[in-house]
Amino acid sequence: MRGKLSEIGFLLILAQFSCQMTEQVSPDYYTAAVVEYSPTYVWGDALKTLTSNADAYIKYIEEASKQNADIIVFPEDGLTSTNLPSRISLMDAWTTAIPSPLDEYVPCTGTEINISETLKRLSCAARRNRIYVVVNIAEKELIIKDTDCSKNGTWHYYNSNVVFDRTGKVIARYRKVNLYMEPQFDNTEIPEIVTFDTDFGERFGTFICFDILFAVPALNLTRIEGVSNIVYPTAWFSETPFLTAPQTQFGWSYAENVNLLVAGYHDPEVGNAGSGIYLGRNGIANVSMTRDPEYRLLISRVPKTKHRKTVMEQESPNERKEREDQKTEGNESSKKVDTIDWIRLLRDNVKAYRTSLLKYHRNEVHLMSTDFRCEVEAEMEIDDSSPIRYNAVYFDDIRKFGTRVEAGVRLCGLVQCLNNSVESCGFAARSNTTFSSIKVTATFLNYDYPKILAIPNVLDYSFRPFDDWSYVENTHGAETNVTITLNKPMKNLIAFGIYSRFFDKDRWN
Repeated sequence: MRGKLSEIGFLLILAQFSCQMTEQVSPDYYTAAVVEYSPTYVWGDALKTLTSNADAYIKYIEEASKQNADIIVFPEDGLTSTNLPSRISLMDAWTTAIPSPLDEYVPCTGTEINISETLKRLSCAARRNRIYVVVNIAEKELIIKDTDCSKNGTWHYYNSNVVFDRTGKVIARYRKVNLYMEPQFDNTEIPEIVTFDTDFGERFGTFICFDILFAVPALNLTRIEGVSNIVYPTAWFSETPFLTAPQTQFGWSYAENVNLLVAGYHDPEVGNAGSGIYLGRNGIANVSMTRDPEYRLLISRVPKTKHRKTVMEQESPNERKEREDQKTEGNESSKKVDTIDWIRLLRDNVKAYRTSLLKYHRNEVHLMSTDFRCEVEAEMEIDDSSPIRYNAVYFDDIRKFGTRVEAGVRLCGLVQCLNNSVESCGFAARSNTTFSSIKVTATFLNYDYPKILAIPNVLDYSFRPFDDWSYVENTHGAETNVTITLNKPMKNLIAFGIYSRFFDKDRWN
C-alpha cells in the first residue's frame, strides 16, 4: 500500500511539474518583464552602490519569476548608476570581467577571481528563479598585445550587456558600439553583433541606448540577422520634439516590426524616464513614462515570431484597444500655457528646421530639396484663447548628438510651438487646438531608402505613443513615399510626422 501511495505521489508531482512547464513554455507567446529603475548611489563607494542595486535587482527577479516571466531586462547603468568615475584609474572597483559565452561559464558556481560578486549574485538569482536575466554593467578586460613589451597588458573598459540563461550561465555579452559622451569606456576594434537563443524558441538580439539611432548594430540585427526580438537597456535623455523615450522606442519597434523590450533608467531630474514592451506593428503591450510609475516592473505576454502578423497583414494602430490613461484632456484658461515640468527635457535646435506656420483651418505645405520632399496637410480648429500654434517642419542636414557625432537626419512633420515664433517650438504643453486630420508624406529616392531608418513619430501631452494613426510605404518608379495619417480628431498634440536617419552623412569626432 505504501508503495502504491508513493507511486501516486510521484505521479502527482510529475503531473504538477508538467503543468508548470506547460504554463511556462507556450507555443504562442512568451512572458517578458522590464524594470524601470532608479539606482542607489553611495558617493565614491563602488561596493556599497553595486551591492544595494544588486539587492534590488534580485527582488525584481524573484517577483518576475513568481509571475511566470521567461525573461527580465534591467536598464543601462542600473547597477553602477550614471555616476561612474571620469578617471580611468578609478574604474576597476566599478567593473567586472564577463566570461565569453563560448566558455559556457556559470558565475554562480565558478571561481574566476576577476568576476565580481555582483555578477555572481545575479547569476545565482537567474539560476534560483529559472529565468533569463539581462543586465547592463561596466566590464573590464585585460588585453595583451604582441607589441606590449611589458607583457602586463592594458585594462579596457566597456559598457556591456550580459545575459544569463535559466541555469545562470552567461549566454551573451554585448559591448556598446555607439558611445554617448562616455569617456570611461572603450570601443571594440570590430563592432559586435550579438544574438542569443532561448529554450522558449525565440532568438534575441541586444544593443544599448544610443545604438538605436544607428545602423550598426541595430539594423544588422533586424535586416541582416533577421532577429524579431530585441532586449534594450537604456538611460535615455529625452529630447523634444521628436526623440523622447517611448516616442523613439515605439517608432523604432514599429518601423523594424520587431518585439522590443525596453528597460529604462529612471531619474526625471536629469531627463531619464521611459520603458516599455513594444510589439512592432502589433502595437504596444506595456509602456511607462511618468514621474512616479506605480509599477516599476512591467510584465506582458509577447507573441512569438511565428504568430506575428507580417508587414503586409498589419492593421492600422487604431485597431488597438484605447488606453484611457494615455489620453489627456485640457481646459485652458485664457493665455495660460501648461507645460511639462516633471522631467528635464533636452530640445533639438528647431531654429535649424525649415518651418511654415499653420494659420488656417485647412493647411497644405510643401518643403523640399533635391533628394528629399516633405508634404504636410492638416485640418484644424485653432484655440484662439491660447497662444499655442503649430508649424510644419522640415530638416535634411547634419545635426550633433552630444559632442562626438554629427549625424544625418531627415524629418518631415508638424510640431507644437508656444507662440508664433520658431524659437518657441519644441516645448511641450497642453493644447486645445483640435486636429481633425493630418497627412504627412516624406519622399525618398530609392537608392537612398534601403540605407536609412525611417520611423513614424507621434507625441502628445501624455508623453506616451498614442493610437489612431496609420502608416503606409509605397514605391513609385525611383521614389518611395512614406505616409503617416491621423485617423481620429485629437487635442494636445506635440509632434506628428516621420523622423529618419541618413547614415551615409554621419561623422564621428
